[in-house]
Amino acid sequence: MNKIIELLQKERIKVVDALKHGNQQELPYLQQIDKALGWLKLIEEKGLDGVGRYDIHSLPDLPPEMSGLYSFYHIMMDCENSNIEDWKEYKPNGQPLLLGFEDIVITRKSK
Repeated sequence: MNKIIELLQKERIKVVDALKHGNQQELPYLQQIDKALGWLKLIEEKGLDGVGRYDIHSLPDLPPEMSGLYSFYHIMMDCENSNIEDWKEYKPNGQPLLLGFEDIVITRKSK
């Protein structure tokens, strides 16, 4: 991954130089490079392996009869117990992690 990031960073330098010399048609290309670099750095930072090892799940919008104006999904830890009263909400940094219908969840596939 490092080699690809380095390659894109070198390409970015070339594109920025072209922009400085008035080649404004390179701006969309620079934006694409920056987007790709951002994603690749995040993937590397999070230690994600090959793309085939993950599933991406889109959350459906809650049906109107089950939701109010501000309804969210909550992540719960079941503590290996089917009794809902014993479940604990996952709260990174002490705050609930509220998921809406436009969010996605990335999970590792079973081995």
